[in-house]
Amino acid sequence: MTPPPAESLKAIRSTRPVEIDVAQPASAVPEIRCASGLPELVQRFFAAMLLIPAAAILSMVRLAWLVRGVPGPFFYRQDRVGHQGIPFSIVKVRTMNNEEGPVFADIDDPRVIPLGSFLRRTHLDELPQLWNVVCGEMMLVGPRPEQPGPYMLLAKHLPGYSARVMVKPGMISLSNLRDGYARSILEHRRRGVWDRWYIRRRTMKLDFFLLVQGVMKMFRRG
Repeated sequence: MTPPPAESLKAIRSTRPVEIDVAQPASAVPEIRCASGLPELVQRFFAAMLLIPAAAILSMVRLAWLVRGVPGPFFYRQDRVGHQGIPFSIVKVRTMNNEEGPVFADIDDPRVIPLGSFLRRTHLDELPQLWNVVCGEMMLVGPRPEQPGPYMLLAKHLPGYSARVMVKPGMISLSNLRDGYARSILEHRRRGVWDRWYIRRRTMKLDFFLLVQGVMKMFRRG
């Protein structure tokens, strides 16, 4: 197991930790312990405060939908795997004509509706998940929750992938900020390594840093 060359936030931005060989059997993957990050009550409080500006943004997005004549429901629910493998439903703004289909979606998925690419690029479609944070099903920062089917597939083929459910899933994740959308098992493997690194090394300072990075990334892509 080779840890990142440094503990600093600068090293997080410029390096990818490598600790898992994809050819390893699951039994050979080292166990990890959860470090402590920004307290959950603090994250839920921030999420509750952010619901008001989020509602205003979503109202403007809804108005743009009406102007563009986008048919169908605005919100939709989707099953995801949560803490300790317990399933829950996330709330999202619909960005595709059919939210079912290929396992690994992307911004350029052919099912994406008008405005869908913009919403996915800026992650504004994720804003309704603030409610999931307030309800205690998610955190503001943590590994992104996966759908049950893809999760079972990835946990079967990627050693250590199931460690992601040791903590509650988050709206903003280190792996997403570093690698973006994952469109293949190999890319999910890289994200899984980032998630394990985050779970072991998370701190209040790191969580706050990732929150700031996530917000800045959203505005840069807007």
